[in-house]
Amino acid sequence: MIDLLSSKAASGDIYINMAMQYLERHEWGQAMLAVEKAVAKGRLSEPDQVDAVLQEIRDRLGLGQTGLNS
Repeated sequence: MIDLLSSKAASGDIYINMAMQYLERHEWGQAMLAVEKAVAKGRLSEPDQVDAVLQEIRDRLGLGQTGLNS
């Protein structure tokens, strides 16, 4: 159901919320996919939050530093 809502939303913010939930459950790969969907959807209300979530995922996966502005 949340996937349907996310796909119909005007922005990718719901995907960021999903990514944060995946992080809490230690589902790093799912969190990364959710962030990628959020960025692809666009119109993110808090790009800095996106960078922070993405960095947290990359740290957990051992992938180093990055961000939307890199």
